[in-house]
Amino acid sequence: MSSRRNGPDEDDNRPQATGSSSDHHLDIERDSDVPISTQIYWQLAYQIDSGRLQPGTRLPPVRELGAAMRVNPNTIRAVYRRLAEAGYVIGRHGAGTRVVDRPPVRRGSDTLAGIVAETLRRAAQMGFTPDDVAQATFTAASGRRHPGLLVHVLFAECTTADATFDAERIVEAFPDRVAAAGVLLEEIPDRLDRYHYDLVATTTFHADEAQAFVNGRLPLVAMLVGAGYIDLVHEVGALPAGSRVGLVCGSQRGVENIAEVLEAAGATGVEIIPAVAHTESELDQVDREADLVLLSREAMALGLETRFARPERLREWSYEFDPAALELLRRAVERVDAGRAMTAPVPLPDRGAARLST
Repeated sequence: MSSRRNGPDEDDNRPQATGSSSDHHLDIERDSDVPISTQIYWQLAYQIDSGRLQPGTRLPPVRELGAAMRVNPNTIRAVYRRLAEAGYVIGRHGAGTRVVDRPPVRRGSDTLAGIVAETLRRAAQMGFTPDDVAQATFTAASGRRHPGLLVHVLFAECTTADATFDAERIVEAFPDRVAAAGVLLEEIPDRLDRYHYDLVATTTFHADEAQAFVNGRLPLVAMLVGAGYIDLVHEVGALPAGSRVGLVCGSQRGVENIAEVLEAAGATGVEIIPAVAHTESELDQVDREADLVLLSREAMALGLETRFARPERLREWSYEFDPAALELLRRAVERVDAGRAMTAPVPLPDRGAARLST
């Protein structure tokens, strides 16, 4: 006795690979301006993107899903075809339509639309209207634009020790007004992608490098260092030609930055002996040969000043902010505050108080 064979999307008698989508609810709004096929596509794409529909999961047969949603089967076929073209599913004769082993990673409008559709569906289950969702979304977005009273500063430096230390000093200089975090220069783009900041600050030595990383996304404040630091640079520059200067830092990057500053300051007649913390052979060479030893803040934090004989040779390579630097930062903070005041929502009148006053 022969029987009609179902098509690849209609065969519901086959075993399923890892599960079925029948447990995943789909909604359609028949009076919406968005076509029904697009509504279904968005929701299925979102469920695949979010992992609710796992690789290998079989979608319902075309006629079954069409009947359940009271939609023409051709509409469901068009949705499945669109999902296949986007790389989400694959349809095989006798095996139905299944989620591919490696769904595409989506960062565009389809994913965002799916998130919105899912949000609206869940909100409706809890009794909220689309207008309620839109209002809450707008309010939350406003909260991100106005994250609080504090101005958030990202301070970037070439070493973690300097970045952290300087961020703490900025907070001390602007108590109850600024929140500051320290970061390495090359980490600026990732931080700006992940968190809210109002300003980026660094020392004048790294202004160009920081500007490239910021790429115009936020204002950048280049902060001057104090006279004591400049005096140390001049001391090195005044050494007799052929003098040897040891540079001790927690990283090779830190050593290179100190060397660049000294060269820019005109200290070209001295020989640099670099040493990275915990590199015993390099530290031994500095101790034997250096006429002057410069230790970074990281090196001091590691207690390396006790590693060298003749302590009169040792200098801490650190700096204080010049008063002008803090003044520049203060003005930048005031500009942020002024900008927030211009875009802040207008407070509603207290109608209860008005009634009481009448």
